[in-house]
Amino acid sequence: MDRVNKVIREIEPHDSRERYEGLGVDVILGFGELQDRHTVKIGNETITGKYIVIATGSEPAVPPIHGLNEVNYQTNRTIFHLKELPGHLIVLGSGPIGIELGQGFRHLGSQVTIINRSPGLFKKDDPEVGPLMEKQLKDDGIELLLGIVYREVRQDSDVISVEIEHEGKGRIITGDQLLVATGRLPATKNLGLDKVGVRVDEKGYIVTDKKQKTSVKNIYACGDVTGHYQFTHMAGYQAGIIIRNIIFKLCAKVDYSAVPWTTYTKPEVAHVGYTEPMARKTGTYKSSLKVDLCAIDRAKAEDDRVGFLKLNLGKKGRIIGATLVGEKAGEMIPAITIAIKQKLTAGIFMNMIFSYPTESEILKSASLEAAKQSLKPWMKKVIRAVLLR
Repeated sequence: MDRVNKVIREIEPHDSRERYEGLGVDVILGFGELQDRHTVKIGNETITGKYIVIATGSEPAVPPIHGLNEVNYQTNRTIFHLKELPGHLIVLGSGPIGIELGQGFRHLGSQVTIINRSPGLFKKDDPEVGPLMEKQLKDDGIELLLGIVYREVRQDSDVISVEIEHEGKGRIITGDQLLVATGRLPATKNLGLDKVGVRVDEKGYIVTDKKQKTSVKNIYACGDVTGHYQFTHMAGYQAGIIIRNIIFKLCAKVDYSAVPWTTYTKPEVAHVGYTEPMARKTGTYKSSLKVDLCAIDRAKAEDDRVGFLKLNLGKKGRIIGATLVGEKAGEMIPAITIAIKQKLTAGIFMNMIFSYPTESEILKSASLEAAKQSLKPWMKKVIRAVLLR
């Protein structure tokens, strides 16, 4: 945990009060509440402005499990405050946060049990990802209990017990730390949104248009509080749209056609654009092609053999989506993001020179595979005849 806390301390200054004040920003710490469309109250202080941006983020969603509120549980916000490594970490939830932290603590040496109501993993990714990653997590020594029914959570001194029903049988899991990672809720409580007429959806997320503008024309919102792709990089992207609209009057609009996301497991899971099932529903889907990571020399050298690249192509051969699984998946997905944004075909990677050996050569391998698939039978006959002369 010393190493973990050291890294956190190195990163913390990026969001510190001192950093923003050094950039010329006035920083007031406290809970803000909208008084009208131009006024925010923080404690006894009132601030007015031409524009207001709401970027309050989200908070952990705590499920209504009997006894849970009486237990000293952890969330993604608190778990890194632990001074000692858990002996047995029980994780409620098998989404990205639960899996990332569960596997992370397993690699640090904790016994880990991940439990969740829903069966299966990585449901928003390509269908091939879930079974592959389930095997990987089990190979890491993580116990996965999926498709369960929660009965009760209780704590006796330092021992936390979670009572569940799994595969028709009752069971009690005991551990010394409990991580609740069962989703997120928008942080909009007591903001005064109703007072000024800022509209929210049925889940409480602030509704915005393509300019990130709310139902009140001078109030904007970005980040998790809007419910659109709850990633740090998405919050930054949306903030950039707001800046262009408010300050530079550029009429900038969001474009979600190529949003990359990565789950930071080992191996990493990344995708951008359409997954194969999504692509098939668009009416523009042509084909998918897959290259296993174990076919790449760098992956062989580093024994990084668990993973693959799948490219989903539209009718004109353009890349409309991709899934990458591998140790460096998050580092490679931007190249495909650019290809999707520029409406390029898989052939774009064929003429690129890749450093050897690198795992990014998987992009070139996929490009060559796409070229093979595009050859009609008569083309193959002509090529064969020329080569046999």
